[in-house]
Amino acid sequence: MRGVVFPGDRRAEVREFPDPEPGPGEVVVEMRVGGLCGSDLHRYRQTAAQRVGMDIIQGHEPSGVVYAVGEGVRRVRPGDRVSVYHYRGCGHCKQCLAGNIMWCPERRGYGGPIHGSCADYILTDERNCMPLPAELTFADGALMACTAGTAFSAMRRLKASGEETVVVFGLGPVGLTGLLMAKAMGARVIGVEPIADRRALAHEFGADETLDPTDTDVVAAIQDLTRGEGADLAYETSGKPAGRKSTAECLRVEGRAVFVGLGMQTEPSDWHPMIVKQLSLLGSYVIPIYLYFDMVDFILEHKLPLGRMVTHRFPIEAAAEAFRVFDQGQTGKVILEWA
Repeated sequence: MRGVVFPGDRRAEVREFPDPEPGPGEVVVEMRVGGLCGSDLHRYRQTAAQRVGMDIIQGHEPSGVVYAVGEGVRRVRPGDRVSVYHYRGCGHCKQCLAGNIMWCPERRGYGGPIHGSCADYILTDERNCMPLPAELTFADGALMACTAGTAFSAMRRLKASGEETVVVFGLGPVGLTGLLMAKAMGARVIGVEPIADRRALAHEFGADETLDPTDTDVVAAIQDLTRGEGADLAYETSGKPAGRKSTAECLRVEGRAVFVGLGMQTEPSDWHPMIVKQLSLLGSYVIPIYLYFDMVDFILEHKLPLGRMVTHRFPIEAAAEAFRVFDQGQTGKVILEWA
């Protein structure tokens, strides 16, 4: 089968790998859509020296059709449409049994220690195969594997409502999905993003206001838009120190924020507003697998157009171009697509 690897220095190559074979309790999924995620770019941007010996297939947003099953698999069958949860765990520890596979001490992330979803096939566990309803596309399934899952889990923690103003910092796919969900919950949404094309997408998805942090005092503007009180809620996806600092500063007294953007640690002084305002600042790490069904119900009930977020589609043989375009930061969601 074909799989995409990162040899370093912003290069992506398609190489040949053996087709996976399922062992007991395992499933092989034939890929239909594999999403590109901002966290993939951390590895894509590493140097060739840093990538020596790392011939791992990249990607962790898989959706497709069950191709083959191993011994003991009973709940999925060849032909089933699935979204694949993007961490594999031991299946027996406290965290796995609670549905928090991402915290399993033995967790293995796709594209990290194990082969990922930028390939013709992906090997997974039966419990990772989440049913994909006929009403949802394979692109929806890929988005739900990480992007939408991360946003849904975070919004559940914020508990946004029609009485609140939510500020979304960063309007890439994770931010845009959170915006969609906050609007579906009835909230007023302000988006913060330096890239004009992404601000335009945010308006298409219902943003009430967008701000460009490169030419606007974001905190002052949010104060003006909230009659001097500050925002009720904030959702930070950029992972950048400036974004995190503004997130805390833009909130009203007793405001709440959730942080999902992985990036460099902020300086301790950036957290001064958290102390003096007695804020509740929440971290949210991807999505526990048990929330998948709630997420599907929410997306179907509110008819969320996740697929409209996809601005670029490529076949796997054009993976180098796909990652080059994605790396420029001028896109919505970028996907690899199989016929």
